[in-house]
Amino acid sequence: MRRRDQSYEFPWRPSYERTSSLAWGAGALTSAGIWTSASLPTAPFIVMTSMGAVMCGVRGAQALRQMHRVRRLRNTEALKITRDELLKILAKNPDVIWLGRGFNWQAEHAQLAHEVRQSGIESSLKSARDESDPFKVGAHWIHGLEREQAVEAPLGILAGQTLIVGTTGAGKTRAFETLITQAVLRGEPVIVLDPKGDKELCETMRRAYAHAGHPEKFVYFHPAHPSESARIDPLHNWNRPTELASRIAAIIASEGSMDPFIAFSWKALNDVVQGLLAIDKRPNLVSLHQYIEGGVDSLVSEALKRFLDEHDAGWADSIRSRLSKAAQRGGETSVIVDYYKERTQGARPAIEPSQALNGLVGSYEHNREHFQKMIATLIPTLSMLTSGDLGDLLSPTPDPDDERVITNMTKIINSRQGAYIGLDSLADSTVSGAIGSILMADLTAVAADRYNYGISDVGINVFVDEAAEVINEPTIMLLNKGRGGKFCLTIATQTFADFAARLGSEPKARQVLGNTNNLIALRTIDAETQKYVEEQLDEVMLSTLSRDYRTGTSASEPTEFDGSYSESIQSETGALFPASMLGKLPNMHYLARLTGGRIVKGRFPIMQ
Repeated sequence: MRRRDQSYEFPWRPSYERTSSLAWGAGALTSAGIWTSASLPTAPFIVMTSMGAVMCGVRGAQALRQMHRVRRLRNTEALKITRDELLKILAKNPDVIWLGRGFNWQAEHAQLAHEVRQSGIESSLKSARDESDPFKVGAHWIHGLEREQAVEAPLGILAGQTLIVGTTGAGKTRAFETLITQAVLRGEPVIVLDPKGDKELCETMRRAYAHAGHPEKFVYFHPAHPSESARIDPLHNWNRPTELASRIAAIIASEGSMDPFIAFSWKALNDVVQGLLAIDKRPNLVSLHQYIEGGVDSLVSEALKRFLDEHDAGWADSIRSRLSKAAQRGGETSVIVDYYKERTQGARPAIEPSQALNGLVGSYEHNREHFQKMIATLIPTLSMLTSGDLGDLLSPTPDPDDERVITNMTKIINSRQGAYIGLDSLADSTVSGAIGSILMADLTAVAADRYNYGISDVGINVFVDEAAEVINEPTIMLLNKGRGGKFCLTIATQTFADFAARLGSEPKARQVLGNTNNLIALRTIDAETQKYVEEQLDEVMLSTLSRDYRTGTSASEPTEFDGSYSESIQSETGALFPASMLGKLPNMHYLARLTGGRIVKGRFPIMQ
């Protein structure tokens, strides 16, 4: 609606200017014809011909603008781009992120959308043949409300973390392809966690590295293809041994932060970690599972022997007879534990005790039945991460006969590589969730290192599809504090309720949403998700034209009629982008709220 001194113009009216232009043109031609064929004064015909030509041009230009405006509403062609074209865009301005094509959505566009929906012309803007093409379904007229141009934003907005929401088939994978390809071409490290294991997304990433001239930097991990998969150790990176226990405890299903089973499991894990380090063995998931489920007897014995060898020379001779008798009964460990306690306890201990080993000894002496009950939630988690081929994939050991790559998150980031991590959730969603969760916990530890030691030479791009399947406390921390380590997270989900279901509470889900400064909403049909997106936008004043017709007769003079016609413009508050329109967006189309409050209506391309 256009208001100028209470005037009104319907934007999608027929092109009346075209008729006017044709009339002026015909008049100009007629005048010119008479001028050239008749012996009449030329001055009037020159004036009439010139005026007709000028008005024909003016009205013609207005007619073309009106025709293009209406034609844009019917445009259903998909946007396509090649990697070479994308590379040219990045080369022209390397400090921007390209988000397809579109325009800034403002109050005037909300008004235009209001008029289209109110006028009833929406149903006439699509044809039945459009329904057979997945890229032509939906309300394309929304994008046709304005001329589109390249949507570019400062690269720094990615540090604010990004949430992409959209229903199945709406274009989340295509959006990832656009963003991932740009990160690869910028030469930044890229880590993609894909629960479904989308082959097309994987190949897009592989081709992007080949196009950039670095195919060797592509790392592929997939539990369904162990022979082709790289091997990733999620416990490789740590500064304090306690981090490893925290990393695993974070992925155990719990009933809250004060869950006593989680606390006990953390202690059991930490005790084993300390014991392994005491004998100079690097902890991994397989070794932790071995000692947690099978018992710590052998680990306690080996760790105490190493400690006593260093701090109590001749200890073995002192208890040789006791060890000999105990060995016959299979109880050597208990003798060593007793001797260790004798030497390290009391008012004046002979040797200074090891606090790390004290915890391990405590686990050994703990009632076995009670111990097993308290770690009942830990053992299934460790079993999931070490069963079958996963044991070798997530707890790799160097083998000269095995040519598969052994890597870790720090190595991937420092080498500016790209890791595609498929989780195979369709085959086993529980195990895939555990794999994704522990890898996200590992990334959080890497982010902490980069933050603590000031390592911020390059941005790290992390993309997580179906993020609700792998989200946990470390992931929330990474969303909240990852910016300090230059971590740029882009997470995707179908509905916001997925986060609440995974985390067990609405406040926790809101915490995830609150830590993302950029929101990209593709088509979504979930009412709660639509409402949340609408809440992130301002309200605007929408104008409505009301018409009033009245006719009547007089009771005393039935043959006399009177009538009236009036128009009025009323204003009321409305949504900048109504929630219901989110359910009508075509595939690849989106509404975005970017850092700083910028609202964009855009569409992502098909990468060719």
